Amino acid sequence: MTKNYKDNLLPSLIAGTINGIIFIVSAMSLSALIFTGPLAAFLPQGIGILLVGSIIFALFSAFTATYPLVLIAPQDIPIAILALMAITISTGIGDQLSTEDVYQFIFVAIGVTSILVGIFFWILGRFRLGKLVRFIPFPVVGGFMAGTGWLIVKFSFSMMTDMDLTLSNTFNFLNSDVLIQWVPGLVFAVVLLLASRRISHYLLTPGILTGSILLFYGITSSQGLSFNDLETGGFLLGPFPEGGLFPGTPLPYVSDFRWDLFLSHLPAIATMMVLNAISILFNYSGLELVVKEDFDLDKELRLTGYGNILAGFAGTPPGYITLSETSMAYNIGARTRLSNIIVALLCGITLIFGAKVISVFPKVILGGLLLNLGLDFLVEWLVDTWKRLQKMDYLVIVLILVVIATVGFLEGIVIGLLMSIALFVIKYSKVEVIKYELSGKTYSSNVGRSDQMKKILEENGDKIFILPLQGFVFFGTANQILERVQQRFESDPIIDMSFLVFDFRQVTGVDSSAVNSFNKLQIMAEKNEFRVLLCGMSDDVHDQFETENLISEDSDIFNAFGDLDHGLEWCEESIIHKSISLNENEDHPISVESFKDKFQQVADYFEYREELEGTRIIEQGEDPGGIYFIDSGKISVWLNTGDGSEIRLKTMSVGTVVGEVSLYLGSLASASVVTDEPCQIYYLSKKKFNELNQDAPHKASELHTYVVKLLSDRLAESNATIRALMR
Repeated sequence: MTKNYKDNLLPSLIAGTINGIIFIVSAMSLSALIFTGPLAAFLPQGIGILLVGSIIFALFSAFTATYPLVLIAPQDIPIAILALMAITISTGIGDQLSTEDVYQFIFVAIGVTSILVGIFFWILGRFRLGKLVRFIPFPVVGGFMAGTGWLIVKFSFSMMTDMDLTLSNTFNFLNSDVLIQWVPGLVFAVVLLLASRRISHYLLTPGILTGSILLFYGITSSQGLSFNDLETGGFLLGPFPEGGLFPGTPLPYVSDFRWDLFLSHLPAIATMMVLNAISILFNYSGLELVVKEDFDLDKELRLTGYGNILAGFAGTPPGYITLSETSMAYNIGARTRLSNIIVALLCGITLIFGAKVISVFPKVILGGLLLNLGLDFLVEWLVDTWKRLQKMDYLVIVLILVVIATVGFLEGIVIGLLMSIALFVIKYSKVEVIKYELSGKTYSSNVGRSDQMKKILEENGDKIFILPLQGFVFFGTANQILERVQQRFESDPIIDMSFLVFDFRQVTGVDSSAVNSFNKLQIMAEKNEFRVLLCGMSDDVHDQFETENLISEDSDIFNAFGDLDHGLEWCEESIIHKSISLNENEDHPISVESFKDKFQQVADYFEYREELEGTRIIEQGEDPGGIYFIDSGKISVWLNTGDGSEIRLKTMSVGTVVGEVSLYLGSLASASVVTDEPCQIYYLSKKKFNELNQDAPHKASELHTYVVKLLSDRLAESNATIRALMR
C-alpha cells in the first residue's frame, strides 16, 4: 500500500459509514412525509423507494462526478412537493381511488417527476446556464453557507432529542431529561471543532469518533444501562422496520397512471424544478468554497440530469448534490470515491435485510457529528469573515442567516439578493459617471487649421463643454449629469456655452431613467440656448434615444455623431462660421499665404502638385519621400489598426504640413494620408531637402525654424489636453 492510499482508506471508510447511516435515517424521515395518513401502511415501501434512490445516486456520483467526494441524494424540496401531491390525491380515496390506487399513482408520479427534473437539469447544462451562479454576490453565498450551517444545527438537535429546535420550544431543551440527550453531543462537536482547527491529521476525526463511542458505552454500562434500556430510552438510532424494504419498480403501474391528476400538479412541479436548480447551483458554489476548487457547473448539471432520469425509471424522488454530507466527508479527511460506495453498500444492506444493525450507533454521537459540521459552517461564515469583509457585506450574511432561521430558506436567499442589489446600487451610484471635464480650449478635434482659425477657436473654446461618460448610466448616476451641467452655468455665468458634448464611447448601457434625465436636459438646453451633441453611442443606446424622440432629423437641440472627433469638428466649424461674416466667408475666402510665397528663397526646391480627391499621397509603412505642404484643400491622416479597419487621426486643411517627422527621423510613415477634396500641394522631396541643406544651409534654416514651430505648437496642444485629462 502507498502512504497516500493508507491515509485515505480509513477516513473514506468512516465518512462512508457515517453518511450511509445519515442516508438511511433520512430515507425513513423523508418517506414519512409522503407516506402518512391513509398511506401510512405503505411506509416500509416508501422507505425502500428512498433507499433505492440513495443507492442509485451514490453509485452514479461515485462513477461519474468530476470531484470524487460529490454525493448526490434525494432532497427535501421535491419530496415536500410530492408529499403535497400525495395529500391532495388521498382525498379521493373514499370517492374513486383506493389506498392501493393512490400508492401506485404516487409511485409512478415520483418517477415521472424525477425524469422531468433530470431533463430540466440537462437543458440548463446544455445551454450553459450554470454560470449564472457566478453572478451571485459573495455575501449571498456566505449567507447561504451560514444558513445551511444553522439548518444542520437544527437537524442535529432534532436527531438527538426528537424535538424541533424552535424559539417556542427552547425551554424544553433545558429540562434535565432532555439535557442529557444533547449536551454530550454539543461537547463532542465543540471538542472536534477546536481540535480540527489546531491539528491536521487524517486520524483525528476517526480517533475522536471511536473514542467517543467507547466512552458512551463505558459510561452507560457503568450506570447499569443495558442495550435494551438505551434503545427504549431513545439513546440509540431506531426503532427501524423489520425485514427487507425493496419496493419493486413502478413499471407495472404505468399503464393505469392517471395523467390528468398528475398534470394538474405541474405548476407546483415546475416551481420545484426552479428551486432545485437554485439549490444545486448554490450547493456547488458552497462546495467550491469548502474544497477550494472550481467546478464546471454546466457539466455537473448535465450529469445530475442523467442521474435523475436514471432514478426516475426506478420510481425514486429527484436528487442533487448534498452539501452537508459531502462537506462532512471532506472534513473527516476522505478524498476518494470509496466513501460513496460505502454509502451505497450500507443502503443496499438495509434495503435487503433491514436497518436493525445500525441501531447500535449512539444517537448523540451522530447528532454531534452533524452539530460539528453546522458549527464549522457558522464559525467560518460568522467569525472568520468578520475581519475579511466590509461591514455592510457582513450584515448581508447575518441578515440571510436570521431570515433563514426565522422565516424560511428561500426567503433568506431572496432577502439577501435584494439587499445585495440595494447595496450595489448605493455603491455604484457613488461612482463618477462623468470621467472628466474638458472644453474647446483644452481639447479639440483632429482637424488641423490655419493660425487664423486656431485663434478663433482659442477665443471661443469655452463655448464647447465636453463631458466624457463612463460605465452604466442608470437612475442612480444619471442625476450627476444634470447637476454637473447646472454647476457649469453657476460657476461661469458670464461664459456663453453654445455646445454641450457627451462622449458615450465608454458607456456600457443606459436605462430608461437616465434617458428621462436627458429629457430634462432638453428643457435646460432650450432655456439656455445651447446644442447637445451625443457622440460615440452604441446601437442599443442610440435606439433608446431615438425611441424617446431625442434624436431625430428635425431636432434642433440634440445631434448624434459617430465619434467625439467628428462631433467636435462640427462644433468648431459652427464657431468659425459664426465668427466670420457670411458674405466674407462666401465671396472672399480666408487669405492664407502660399508656401511658395512664404519661402520665396527656397521656392525652386518645391515641386507643385495638384491631387484629386481620394488620392493616398502617403501610405502607412512606406517611405513618404519628403514633406507635403497643403496650399489648398483638405487631407486626413488614417491609421490602419491591423484588423482591416482605419481610424481617423487628424484632418488638416490649408497651411498644414505632413511627412516632416519621417523626413527628419528617416523613418517609415506611421499612418496614411488621403486627400478629402482636390488639393494643391507643394512637395519637398528628400533629395531636394538634402540639396537645400548642402547648397544653402542659411536658407534652409528658415524652413527648419518653421517646422520646429509647427511641432512645438502640436506638442503644446497635446500638453494642454493631458493637463485637462489629469485634473
